[in-house]
Amino acid sequence: MENKLSKYGVSQPVNRPKIKPIKQLNLDTPEGQHLVHAEARLILAKHKNTFRRLASM
Repeated sequence: MENKLSKYGVSQPVNRPKIKPIKQLNLDTPEGQHLVHAEARLILAKHKNTFRRLASM
């Protein structure tokens, strides 16, 4: 099989192991609700004009 990455200077590609997620988020707790509110606040601040245009449709 041809090495597709050789044009980028990679001589031998390495197979990396798959990493399974192990942390479970519980959004029912006060910490989880705080996390949701903080993320929503960041998204609303970053995309303020987009949400303003969507609201006026």
